[in-house]
Amino acid sequence: MQYKPKNIAALQVALGGLPDAMHVEADRDVGVSAKTVGELRKVTAWPDNLVIATPRERGPQSAIRVSKASHAIRVTPKT
Repeated sequence: MQYKPKNIAALQVALGGLPDAMHVEADRDVGVSAKTVGELRKVTAWPDNLVIATPRERGPQSAIRVSKASHAIRVTPKT
């Protein structure tokens, strides 16, 4: 699933349930230096033009991806 969090609170919701040790893969030009979900949860500012893609599988090989938004996607996760 892809989400475009508008702020830190929305980012926290999108990351909910993901393990802190899960890897984060970020495009070089997005300005995110977090290497794990735990580090990503600690960020204090979130640009509204970034998208996170969460994997369906939550195994040790899984990673979330951070990139720039390029088209319309869901703004907040369904709860």
